[in-house]
Amino acid sequence: MNRDHRRGLLAVLFAAVLWSTGGLLIKWVSVDGLVTTMWRSVFAAGTIAFALKGARSVRRTPWGLLIGLALSYAALLVMFVTATRLTTAANAIFLQYTAPLHVVLFGLVFWRHRPSGIDLITLAAAFGGMALFFVGKLSPANSLGNYLALGSGVAFGAFLLLLKHRDADDGVRLRAMVLGNVLLAVGLAVFHAASGRSEAFSPPRQDLLALAFLGVVQIGLAYIIFAYGIARIAALEASLLGMLEPVLNPVWVWLVLGESPGGWAVLGGAIILGALVLRTVVTERGMRAPKTARA
Repeated sequence: MNRDHRRGLLAVLFAAVLWSTGGLLIKWVSVDGLVTTMWRSVFAAGTIAFALKGARSVRRTPWGLLIGLALSYAALLVMFVTATRLTTAANAIFLQYTAPLHVVLFGLVFWRHRPSGIDLITLAAAFGGMALFFVGKLSPANSLGNYLALGSGVAFGAFLLLLKHRDADDGVRLRAMVLGNVLLAVGLAVFHAASGRSEAFSPPRQDLLALAFLGVVQIGLAYIIFAYGIARIAALEASLLGMLEPVLNPVWVWLVLGESPGGWAVLGGAIILGALVLRTVVTERGMRAPKTARA
């Protein structure tokens, strides 16, 4: 079980690393956020559908859970992209990563699950680090964008908890992600067609390559790996480990585009990483302790 838990941790960490590449490529492409989301979902749906071939699944499809997962998944993606258009990028990602708080609140309300002391310490340290990370960048401007970003955090928290539902096996998780991406792709295609935006369907070739990477790797492969990982660890644990994404996001931009993160960002990122490492070490020791006692 300990080995299985470790595999889950590594899988979610790797998924967060893949998610973090999105900021660089979204910044690099010339098309806008909604066009990016449409094409990314097209490529992601195909990638995850391909992975479904080897997925284990229950005989009876839990349609309520499947639809709930698909809608929360689609909502978190489209609200985050729209929020990024309406408010600052810093506001959007900071408010989306309130997801661990929503996981704790939903867990208390619906399952009466109380977080452990180390969970609360990690949560406080991680949010303290996030606050330092965005010193001088957060802004009260555009309340609608901020509300949408906060909504994406709520949707992310709900998505994480639904992934841990007793009826959510590998097949259900992946089918829900395919459905969520199809809903986004079709919905945005209809929106662009109705708006007369024909250019949305023929992006430049260099953009198409970047959009393919975003869909196949940054979303498709990342969520396949994430689905494997979250089956083996707690929802709160997964949401905390996901905080590696905003830490690494500016690193790729710095390495490729030369935009250096500020001193506060470096300190905040170090605090988040330190908190995650400490929690992982404490959790792993706690899981080994019963075996030592029996020996």
